[in-house]
Amino acid sequence: MERTIISNKMSNKFTLESSDSKFFLLYLNNYSEKVELTVSNNSNVDILILNLHDDTVVHFDVLDNAYLHVALLDHKSTKNFKISANVGLNSTFSAHFADFIVGECKGEVLVNLNKEGATCDWHLASLTEKNDKKEFDVSVYHNSPRTFAQMDNYGVCRDEGRLAFSGICQIYKGAHGSKAHQNAKIMVFDRSSHGVAKPILKIDENDIEASHAAIVGKINDEHIFYLTSRGLTEDEAKRLITLGYLKPILNGFVDDDIKKTIEDLIEGKM
Repeated sequence: MERTIISNKMSNKFTLESSDSKFFLLYLNNYSEKVELTVSNNSNVDILILNLHDDTVVHFDVLDNAYLHVALLDHKSTKNFKISANVGLNSTFSAHFADFIVGECKGEVLVNLNKEGATCDWHLASLTEKNDKKEFDVSVYHNSPRTFAQMDNYGVCRDEGRLAFSGICQIYKGAHGSKAHQNAKIMVFDRSSHGVAKPILKIDENDIEASHAAIVGKINDEHIFYLTSRGLTEDEAKRLITLGYLKPILNGFVDDDIKKTIEDLIEGKM
């Protein structure tokens, strides 16, 4: 697939414009500066980011009647990062994040739905193991009427891994007709691992629709029993269950090579 490379080596501010869907590869090679990207009015843009860096800060301005999709794969040793977005009239900020970061990491995502009809569609799949310690805070603020947010954070913890999902969906007074939905689910493989899910709703308006779900629990013994009774070893069964749990993140990646890399990372870490 043809990619237009965006590098912040020469500049840290970019304007992206495309009436048809256009694919960009964001190369964060000068990560000491905040990178700012503006998606122009009526544009349709896909961005692929391969690995963040320590203290990466990326900000998106999605202007009116525009669509932005961000696909992010990280399997390095990123310690801290911040991603933010301002979303305009009838526009969408969509993101799929496949997280295989090694070690400690604290990630912050903040999305402002600033105009009527603005949408945030966020998906995170995280695999945490071997003393990894990760925290992801994903928050969406509904500042205008008829805005929409869907936040799905899914994780797997094993081998002393620690994973925490938190974040706020806040619907301010006047943002009537808005909808906000959060799902935070963590599957814990063993007693030495630890998962925390803390989704928060703050509602200042009556005419809205909002929900959140938080689930942290061990792998289903019945599923393990069923698969092992069909001839799989316990390790093979766990690997298959993990793949099924995290594999939906592949829906956000269009490049077959990247999809294969994600599948290999899941299977390799299991």
